[in-house]
Amino acid sequence: MASTPERRFETGRSCGKTRGPDVPRYHFDLVDSETVADERGAELPDDMKAMDVAEEIARRLLEEHPELKGRHFSILVTNEDGEEVGRMPLDVLH
Repeated sequence: MASTPERRFETGRSCGKTRGPDVPRYHFDLVDSETVADERGAELPDDMKAMDVAEEIARRLLEEHPELKGRHFSILVTNEDGEEVGRMPLDVLH
C-alpha cells in the first residue's frame, strides 16, 4: 500500500455514555489491499450508529488526507465478534 496516512489507526472516541456490558464495541479499520487496524474501537448502541460513525471518520480522513481520494480506501466496520457490519468507501463521499 503506497503512502498511508498512518499504520496505526484509532477512533479515539467513545460515542455516548457507557451503558454497561451490553453495549457492543465496534472497530473502524482503514482498508485497501492492506489494513490499518483501529486499536481501540468505540462503544455504540447499534450497527446503524456504527455506520454513521464510519462516515464521520471517512469524511475526517479525506479532510486531513485528500490524497486518499480515488485510491479505493474504505472504512471497514466490524463488531466485537470480528464480523463485518459494513464498509464506507472514501470515494463515494463528496
